[in-house]
Amino acid sequence: MMKEKRGLMIAGGEWDQEFASSYIKKQYADMQPELLIAVDRGLEYMEGLGLHPDLLLGDCDSVTAKLWQRRATDSRCEVLQYPSHKDDTDSALAVQAAIERGVTSLCILGATGIRLDHGLANLGLLKRCLEQGVQAELVDTHNRIRMINRSLTMKKSGQFGQYVSILPFSDRVTGITLTGFEYPLMRTDMELGSGLGISNVIVEDTARIDMDSGLLIVIESKDAAT
Repeated sequence: MMKEKRGLMIAGGEWDQEFASSYIKKQYADMQPELLIAVDRGLEYMEGLGLHPDLLLGDCDSVTAKLWQRRATDSRCEVLQYPSHKDDTDSALAVQAAIERGVTSLCILGATGIRLDHGLANLGLLKRCLEQGVQAELVDTHNRIRMINRSLTMKKSGQFGQYVSILPFSDRVTGITLTGFEYPLMRTDMELGSGLGISNVIVEDTARIDMDSGLLIVIESKDAAT
């Protein structure tokens, strides 16, 4: 059996330190993740939480040179610095580095925000993780986002927010069955662009998403006032 290796990656997007601190403490109450990755400005966020990265990665365009250099001289921290002109984003390079270092699960914070282009690209990182057998999630103050290609069981006691939405990420997702939700489905097909799966609610202690083929984005969300 493969040994579990959990990764926590903090990028330089939208940030709420109070939320992040609370979420990390809850998710890693038993022990600290085995791999901590700071991506550019994510280094500032990580240091603000009192955490020190095992891997620092980026092009150093959104973090102070002084802070980068201080951490870069720490023998306990691996540093991968890239030029600003490159063929992939810092976040994508960081996810690939995490996969190469054998993580089995990856929580990504600071990867959403006002830049919709980066946000959409980061959804694609969930697909990259899924293809490599890594359970990954993008998390911000109001959303937890995962991608699945097989069944997913969700407990009401452990859900992130009050809403659960499912959106096709592939051209077509077949045989979708939802049980334990306010709006159930039975072997329904959904095509890319469909809004059928928006804003469902878990009504049983346990809910389940089943599917035959395709890729689904699963978004647990909560309103700003919640």
